[in-house]
Amino acid sequence: MTTAHLAIDLGASSGRAILGLLDDAGSNDSSPRQVELRELHRFEHLGQPTPTGPVWNLVDIWRNILEGMKLAARVCNEEGLSLTSIGVDCWGVDWVLLGESGELLSLPHCYRDPQNDAVLDETLTQLGGAEWLYSRTGIQLMSINSIFQIAARRKREPKLFEAASKLLFIPDLLHYWLSGTIAVERTVASTSSLLNIESGDWDPEILNRLDVPQSLFGQLVEPGSEVGTVRDELVSLTGVPRDLKVIAPASHDTASAIAAVPAQEGTDWAYLSSGTWSLLGAELKQPNISPVAAKVPFTNELGIDGTVRFLKNITGLWMVQELQREFRQTREGNFDFPELMQAAAAAAPFMAIVNPNDKLFSEPGNMAKKIADFAERTGQRVPQSVGELIRCSLESLAICSRETLRQLEEASGKSFSHLHIVGGGSKNELLNQFIADATGCSVIAGPSEATAVGNILVQGIGCGAVRDLEELRAIVRNSFTPVAFGPSDHAEGWNDHSVLVG
Repeated sequence: MTTAHLAIDLGASSGRAILGLLDDAGSNDSSPRQVELRELHRFEHLGQPTPTGPVWNLVDIWRNILEGMKLAARVCNEEGLSLTSIGVDCWGVDWVLLGESGELLSLPHCYRDPQNDAVLDETLTQLGGAEWLYSRTGIQLMSINSIFQIAARRKREPKLFEAASKLLFIPDLLHYWLSGTIAVERTVASTSSLLNIESGDWDPEILNRLDVPQSLFGQLVEPGSEVGTVRDELVSLTGVPRDLKVIAPASHDTASAIAAVPAQEGTDWAYLSSGTWSLLGAELKQPNISPVAAKVPFTNELGIDGTVRFLKNITGLWMVQELQREFRQTREGNFDFPELMQAAAAAAPFMAIVNPNDKLFSEPGNMAKKIADFAERTGQRVPQSVGELIRCSLESLAICSRETLRQLEEASGKSFSHLHIVGGGSKNELLNQFIADATGCSVIAGPSEATAVGNILVQGIGCGAVRDLEELRAIVRNSFTPVAFGPSDHAEGWNDHSVLVG
């Protein structure tokens, strides 16, 4: 028997409804099990500017989720499939407040809201400093973290918090809208810098120093937990089964993606979740807040089966995406990704190397000028053509990945010869080759839809159809063929370049 599980996979610029068909183990437990993906619905969503800052368009996201549910119900009815569960994964750190009645009190602000930067230093002083906060949470210091967002919003609109009953992260809100039940999933909560590194639960001392009511922060649930069943209203509206389970997967999209890394137990592997952000790290059994880890710093976010995602956030394909948007607005042409990669491959190598993590590049707009300004300020040749600008961004990301991998090896005390690249960026062959050349690693790319795969298979764990993380990864290996990249004959030139701090 094949069961169907619907993944709602939300990225920072697009969303997908993906149906996962998971075959049954049957009587022969040794037979290879597989999962098949069917993309039913894809939609774009972007942060929208308002007078008080950029916000996410939740109403449109919700409308598209319902459309995905309708399509899933139709496909399953036509093919005689059992639609068993639905779960949402999403980017981290962003949140909403609910009133006593469950009413949404305001739209969630986008994590790139510049208001967060303005309160960073003041909030750190209030909490007791960056070192104190890291020792409590093990989370990389970034102004996008929920803790600084909360401080910024509370400073501007304190009465909003006075009216609030519960704080939910965006996937938690959507699970609530699906089921009518409030629950906060642990992996997405771990991105907030509000959980204690030892207990994995809300840190009461942090909440006290932040001066927010502890009653806002509800009980945490593990990935794979059943939140409830879909509301009757949605059954009538979408045609899904009345007993459709709402399962909280690893609700942070990176946690779902790392769950689906097709790694073999016992190999020396690191991972790179490649998309708008690049998240490079290793899977640990215990958190690491050593002085070396704190200096970088690395973050300790939570995964499934009690694992720790020991990683560093670095700017990923954001610069390329911004350049693409800018080219389409200011130059003639379509500038789709294959065209951009072809232009980059033909451009001269190492014209300029920039630091992708420089704050200069974090906000949208004028990306070509920002790259040119950085190159000029650091005494490098200035990229100007489409190919030069894209190649500069890709080479800089590859070199930044190499330097982060070396930091990972130093902090973890391990050496990594295999780098698994998953997520949408794993389809970028030019970037994958650049990373293999820069790091000297054997790069294994895929699956590109790792987030949806992890979401679906953790739902499978919650439904009793998948045993554990080990079986989950075996299913991934059986279902997808990765693409391997090794260092090329001209890889030695990469060691002559480093990310400049400008």
